[in-house]
Amino acid sequence: MTHGDGQQNVPTGGFGAPPPPFAPAPPPHPPAVPPAPPAPPGPPAAPAAPPMPPGVPPAQAAGPEFIAADEYNGVVVDAEGVHFEQGPHAIDLPWAQLRTVQFQPLPQGLSVAAVTAQGPVYECRVRARRKSQATQWLTDLPGVLHHYLQGR
Repeated sequence: MTHGDGQQNVPTGGFGAPPPPFAPAPPPHPPAVPPAPPAPPGPPAAPAAPPMPPGVPPAQAAGPEFIAADEYNGVVVDAEGVHFEQGPHAIDLPWAQLRTVQFQPLPQGLSVAAVTAQGPVYECRVRARRKSQATQWLTDLPGVLHHYLQGR
């Protein structure tokens, strides 16, 4: 069958019959090991912590976290310290190595400088897409820095 637009053997009834409905999932296989006997009466046991991979330090106490990033750069301030990323380069600065961390607003973002106890200063600038984002960063960062730098 030829249509006026040059196509041949094209069905004219739409897309055809709907696909068959999905079949329900098969029932799970019975367990290979018989279930454990019921626990003796008494206080419930504390759940076991999942094992940590070798070389991974235990998590530090949770605290506030600050994250600011643009297309090329990023700043993270958390319980471990300050992390800067600038293009392919990155540096982790643990709190024990830092004397202080300073920041200042930029016309389109934020500049964060980490001053180490040994003297070097590292800086990272992050551009905000919207002025409201920069305002939010400038609202959030002081409290996070105060939390980690208090008492220094």
